[in-house]
Amino acid sequence: MSEESVQSPGAWIAGSLRDAWRTMRSIYYANSLSWRFLKSGALVFFGFFLWSASNLLLSYQPAWTWLHYTMSYGFLLILYGPVHHFLVIPLAIRWRRGGSDTQARIGRRLPTAGLALFLVAVVVLGTAPTAPVVFDFQSSLEGTSADINPDLLCTQSTSDGETVIHCHLTESDGIDHVVVMSGGERITVDRQPPFDFDIRENQLTSVTGQKQFQVILKDADGNTIRRYTRTLSMVPEG
Repeated sequence: MSEESVQSPGAWIAGSLRDAWRTMRSIYYANSLSWRFLKSGALVFFGFFLWSASNLLLSYQPAWTWLHYTMSYGFLLILYGPVHHFLVIPLAIRWRRGGSDTQARIGRRLPTAGLALFLVAVVVLGTAPTAPVVFDFQSSLEGTSADINPDLLCTQSTSDGETVIHCHLTESDGIDHVVVMSGGERITVDRQPPFDFDIRENQLTSVTGQKQFQVILKDADGNTIRRYTRTLSMVPEG
C-alpha cells in the first residue's frame, strides 16, 4: 500500500464528517410522506422524553434552573417538529424548485428562519416558563405515605398595594406541620391544622425571573410527606 493511499487521521475524520453531514442533509430534506411521519414522530417522541425528564429532575433538584431550557426545548419540539417537517420543509422545497426568484430566495432561507425562531422561543420560554411547560411531579413522586395526598389550593390578591398569596390544604390528617420555603430560605412554619397560611410577594425569591415557593408537608418525625412547588404567575386570582 503506497503512502499516498493511506489517509491521515485528520483526513479520515474530515471525510467522515462530510459524509455524515451529507447523510443528515439528505434525511432532513427527504420529503416523502413516510419520511415526514418518521421524522415528525421521532421529534415528538424525543421532545416528550426531554420535557418529562427535565420536569422530573427539576422536581428533585429545584436549584437546577437550567433545566427550564431543556424542558422548554422538549415542549416546543413536540409542537414544532411536525409543523417543520409537514409544512416548512415541503413549502421550502416547492418554492426553491418551481417558484419565482423571490420565492426561491425565501425557500432557501425558510428552514433556517424557522429553526432560528424555534430557538428564540426556547430561550424566551426557558427564561420565563409558564404553567403548561412546568409540570409538578413532586406532589405525586416525593413522599412517604400514599394515603396522605391532599391538594394544595392557593389564590392571590392585593392588599395595601402588595400581593398576598393565601394557601390551604384540602386535608390535614397525618400531617404534623407545614414548612413554606423560597430560594432555600424558610418563610414560615404552620403547626396548626387545617394549615391555612398567607405569604407575601416580597418574601418570595425569583428563580429565572419567576417568583417561586415550596410548601413541604412534614410528619411528627420531621420526614417529608409531600412537596409542592408553585410560581406566583401560576397562582390564580382569588
